[in-house]
Amino acid sequence: MRSAQVLMFSLCVFGGLFLLTQAPSFFMPDRWDPAIGRQFDATASRLLGAALLAIAWLGGGYLRRHYYSEIRRLPGPGEQRRYFAVLLIALALLTAAVNRAEPSPNPDYRPPATQQYQADRDAVPHSGD
Repeated sequence: MRSAQVLMFSLCVFGGLFLLTQAPSFFMPDRWDPAIGRQFDATASRLLGAALLAIAWLGGGYLRRHYYSEIRRLPGPGEQRRYFAVLLIALALLTAAVNRAEPSPNPDYRPPATQQYQADRDAVPHSGD
């Protein structure tokens, strides 16, 4: 379990740093319909990278407190408020990134062959009409 947590922490750190520093534009397909999705520009990529780094900061504190400290204790009220504030900031950055990304059709999407064949067949005029 700890190795999975460290893997997710590392992915958040490296993915967040990459998105924050390189700011690539990329397309994220929709979960249910791959023909549409969101096109992330440089600003949306940076917002998403900042959100991932905030989540990594939260995960790092959790790992440090519960796995790598000699005394495992619950955080105090001040630390809980900071955790909650950073969590709200991460959610706000993630929401801003998704809202900033433009909904658009997938540039690389090709319908399955059976759908394409049916569409081509319906587009050809029949001689009996």
